Amino acid sequence: MAVSPSKINRFKVQAGNIELQEDPIAIEEPMLIRLLQGNTSAVFSLTMRTPGNDHELAYGLLFSEGIIHKSLDVESLKVSQDGQESEENILEVRLRDDLPVDLDQFERHYASYSGCGLCGKTSLQALELKQSKDFKPVNSKLGNALIQKLKGLLAEQPLFSQTGGVHAAGLIYENAGELCLADSPFFEDVGRHNALDKLIGHELLTHDLAQPGILVLSGRIGFELVQKAIMAGFSIIVALGAPSNLAIQAANQFNVALVGFAKDNSFNLYTAHRELITE
Repeated sequence: MAVSPSKINRFKVQAGNIELQEDPIAIEEPMLIRLLQGNTSAVFSLTMRTPGNDHELAYGLLFSEGIIHKSLDVESLKVSQDGQESEENILEVRLRDDLPVDLDQFERHYASYSGCGLCGKTSLQALELKQSKDFKPVNSKLGNALIQKLKGLLAEQPLFSQTGGVHAAGLIYENAGELCLADSPFFEDVGRHNALDKLIGHELLTHDLAQPGILVLSGRIGFELVQKAIMAGFSIIVALGAPSNLAIQAANQFNVALVGFAKDNSFNLYTAHRELITE
């Protein structure tokens, strides 16, 4: 069973009215899966998920990756009990001794992606957020008219218009205090993370990530997307979907304005940036 949503206060902006409301937020936490076989152990996966049904998630990941072929390939699956902080997010999976699997390959693979800083703990401090670029301040205010324009730009993306099956990430440039909607770069991909990575790569190649603007995302906002935005130095994120609790915490820690549920006549501001909202 999944955990109950967290609750936070956020600003609801609709038809010129600004109201402070309580909002249920989906929980997002990292989970590390450690494989054991005989006297050997290795980290298999580190994934962001909503806590609950973790055993089922572990079995599903192991099966879909071809590690196990039936449930009996797993001798035991339990929460780590070595006494460290937040070990409820570490699952130890002991495989049958005669199951043909090379655990060393997973340690090598894990070393290549563990640099994101996630360590299987729940606290934001333990996630070791990284910032590689200075934040680029944006002077534009957030109002319903602007949000509607940003939302409209996402809907006009060519691949989405044809398929309805891709995500988009865009950057609305700001020059001399004015937003330049016509010249904004947008990238599409079936993966929301890929779309943002394409945008960041474009900005790195063309402006050395020095051009200020508003980051616009087509889907929900998870921690990893906020982490990428922090790395790139974006100071305002506007998304059509909902944020997770960890995304909000990360945005607040690094003073990034986070807007979700952007609609034609309303949006939610989830961070302490009331001064950015136009009356």
